[in-house]
Amino acid sequence: MEKLVITGPTPLKGEVTISGAKNAAVAILPATLLINGVCHLENVPNISDVKFYCDILELLGAKITWQGKNELSIDTRNINRDADIIEITRKFRASYYLIGSLLGRCGFAKVGVPGRM
Repeated sequence: MEKLVITGPTPLKGEVTISGAKNAAVAILPATLLINGVCHLENVPNISDVKFYCDILELLGAKITWQGKNELSIDTRNINRDADIIEITRKFRASYYLIGSLLGRCGFAKVGVPGRM
């Protein structure tokens, strides 16, 4: 649909809920590692890529709490710099987003090359 044309004397009213963007979520989730505290994210799509990133963050020591269907809280105060995430990051194409966050937080980064088992 290229355009939507509304005609008539009655004004439009209502609300539209926009779902969260997957590409934004997979970039924001690793960025929570840069905070030594709790991040609260809203409108996060409840999809497999987001759940996979939550698994990676939990392996690193973050505490993930879903506070509803599309809201989560991420506590990164107890990150384990020595956590081995090589194997799990090989299974996830967007794991390269972790590199910058791990460098910023830990001073080094070790992630697997996606698709290389």
